[in-house]
Amino acid sequence: MASIVVESPATDNFALFPELKHLLRALQMCQGFGLYFVRCNTVSLRNELVATLKTKLNKPIIELPLNPENDIFIDAQMTELLADASDDAVVFIYDLEKLFYLKDRYVIQELNWRRGFYGRSNHPIVFWLPEFLLTEIVNNAPDFADWRSGLYEFSLSQSERLDLMDSTWQSANENFVEQLSLGEKQRWIVNIQNLLAELAGQEPSKIKDGLLDRLGQLYESLGDYDQALSCYQQALQISQDIGDKQGMGITLNNISQIYQAKGDYDTALHYLTQTLEIDRELGNKKDDGATLNNISLIYSAKGNYDTALQYLTQAMQISRDIGDKRGEGVTLNNISQIYQAKGDYGTALQYLTQSLQICKDSGNKAGVSATLNNISQIYQAIGGYDIALQYLTQTLQITQEIGDKRGEGTTLNNISQIHQAKGDYDTALQYLTQALHIRQDIGDKPGECTTLFNIGYIHRQHNDPHQAQSTWLKAYHIAKQIGLAEGLQKLDKLAKDLGGEGLAYWEALSQSTPKA
Repeated sequence: MASIVVESPATDNFALFPELKHLLRALQMCQGFGLYFVRCNTVSLRNELVATLKTKLNKPIIELPLNPENDIFIDAQMTELLADASDDAVVFIYDLEKLFYLKDRYVIQELNWRRGFYGRSNHPIVFWLPEFLLTEIVNNAPDFADWRSGLYEFSLSQSERLDLMDSTWQSANENFVEQLSLGEKQRWIVNIQNLLAELAGQEPSKIKDGLLDRLGQLYESLGDYDQALSCYQQALQISQDIGDKQGMGITLNNISQIYQAKGDYDTALHYLTQTLEIDRELGNKKDDGATLNNISLIYSAKGNYDTALQYLTQAMQISRDIGDKRGEGVTLNNISQIYQAKGDYGTALQYLTQSLQICKDSGNKAGVSATLNNISQIYQAIGGYDIALQYLTQTLQITQEIGDKRGEGTTLNNISQIHQAKGDYDTALQYLTQALHIRQDIGDKPGECTTLFNIGYIHRQHNDPHQAQSTWLKAYHIAKQIGLAEGLQKLDKLAKDLGGEGLAYWEALSQSTPKA
């Protein structure tokens, strides 16, 4: 809707931001079409600048805030808004960054493809953009970028920058990613990228290092391992530049998790070895124990259970020496997984029982949830489906209580497997559908791949091979896109069971199947 609201700015923004005078003059002088980019990294500053322009610009302003829920092209929305506008109206377009993360929209490319419309609109058009998105346009829509009539750049004052940095840092606590929906993760990505843009050119700092680490966690949670790795590598460089050994250790560990998810165990182990060296150099016993646990997971994934157990034994000794009950509980849990993999369910259950008690005593609800889930897997393996379901019901309640969406998706998926094992395929599908919705909502690509894989088996049991194949193909696309080693391994085996030639079967099917 058109908006011509006169507001009195609280401060003289023309004095604070001399560039604002140039933008005002350009809009006053523009007759007909003109394309302007305004680089502004925060909504609060943008609103303040727009309010100031409204008091001085002698033309009506039409504002178009973009909404990711509206799949109409930008030019179509503008056509509707301009239908009754005066000839001298100026169009302000906001929030293009909210569309940027939609996987099924080529937002930047659309600007190039449909730029003819903007010229025919015969109105000045102002895109208000954060710096990272402006860079994307320059790199990926160069014709559109070169078409601009002017570029105006605004930054926060030093005090405002520090306030924003502090509030963002305090909000992004260590485990904040697990409680976020997909939309919230996307907004956090934009917020942190905007803040990093405000810090561009400043000396490396722990704050910038920490923000890059948080950004990496967000991308990792979305299964975007390449972007996550880029963030972690930048964070590592900053830690090295400022001599922050502890920060280096944390980031090296995060990098190892990316390579582990991709199935590159040797590279993951290389980074964890460096992490362990730093932990011991700093005398940080707690981190030492955590790193030993992570190293054990690599050896376990490679099937080298005896070596994994050696590292876990070291980690257990450290946790007990320093009284780290949380670390002890994690290690007991991981030891149980070794014995479960070796088929020694009784010993595995003993370790899980110890872990559960420690997690309860220390108030570690996330640990309680994970341990209950693992206990359920033991009972499922030995055919105790009803007992397994009891443990999973407790797990589900805790994950919902603490807002652990990723854990909730995993638990629903596991509950489905109990019903599937009992032959109740309809109930299994109901739980898988719930799990799929949650995993899609939070952008958990690895989890989505797993759930689609399981749904395919339900369709197969329902004698619907076409639907099963279609669902497995979706899982393949995700696993291939993010380089999910575990998913690709399962799909490779499945293809061979179906009479195909491993992953080549899915690739050939992908090429011959019309895209939805």
